Amino acid sequence: MFLGLSKIKRILPLALIAVLLLAISPSVFAFTNLIQRSVTIGTSIASANTTHTFSFVFPITENVGSIVFEYCTDPIDSIPCDNPPGSDVSGAVLASQAGETGFAIVSQSTNQIVLGRTPSVVGNQANTYEFTNVINPSNLGPFFIRISAYPNSDGSGPLLSFSSVAASINQTININAEVPDILYFCAAVIIPTNCSDASGDFIEFGTLTTDRTKFGASQFFVGSNAVNGYTVSTNGPTMTSGTDQITAASSPDISRIGTSQFGLNLRANSVPLIGADNVGGTGLPTANYSIINKYAYQDGGVVAASTTRSTTELYTVSYIVNVNSAQPPGVYNTTITYLCVASF
Repeated sequence: MFLGLSKIKRILPLALIAVLLLAISPSVFAFTNLIQRSVTIGTSIASANTTHTFSFVFPITENVGSIVFEYCTDPIDSIPCDNPPGSDVSGAVLASQAGETGFAIVSQSTNQIVLGRTPSVVGNQANTYEFTNVINPSNLGPFFIRISAYPNSDGSGPLLSFSSVAASINQTININAEVPDILYFCAAVIIPTNCSDASGDFIEFGTLTTDRTKFGASQFFVGSNAVNGYTVSTNGPTMTSGTDQITAASSPDISRIGTSQFGLNLRANSVPLIGADNVGGTGLPTANYSIINKYAYQDGGVVAASTTRSTTELYTVSYIVNVNSAQPPGVYNTTITYLCVASF
């Protein structure tokens, strides 16, 4: 009998201990995990001052008074939280909030931000909290933010929800390139598509008579990334033979048969039927050379210009020559050089 009683006494304490363990177990692991959680950082550059935006959904419908964001080198809550080297949220600012709102920063340190509000029941909608003035960790690699929800407004009370999110500091990839100052220009009798197929440098008017206008055309092609655009000018005298010359039209005038006259314009004309309007780009013929069926010529005169950057543009230059009956005989010619200047 005595031996049996002794065994019973030793078994009872063990049974009581087992019951106590079962009683405390649910309270230790009562919290739920946040769902649909993420963190978006404005830049992954080490030590950068940037934004960190958190999104998640509460899986509970309980009173929540505070949310704690804790920056750690490990995501597991049972492991002590060490601040990622260089990370600093002590000066972070709550820039925006959506979903569950009414929060304000009630305390913060180098690696922790506590948001608090008057406790109220949370729903199952998406919640977003954006912080600015966050200093990224200085080391490359991952870091973690533990997010906890509590019933009280100061980050205290039973843990209601907990989860971690991960971010990473990455090596930057530097890409460098340079766009130089560009001036693309050529002049020729004909330019079918661009300067690579430009051809011709001679216009033959043939025999000049008093009863008809002689005419011809050339082209120039121009484009520039100069911020203030470009100007194109003519350089060369009117048509001459020794000391004799054909009068240059000093101002825009129609073609006058039987009159000593040399001129040009940059338009599509009908009298005579020659020329074309400029195509592409932002430039235009200047005033003296932009009137249809009127021609002028000045040595050094600007014939086309753009006031801003311009893609490539094709201009057609139309020339006319008239002579009167008193024009001295001779072989008349001129060489006109087109000069393009870009204003960078």
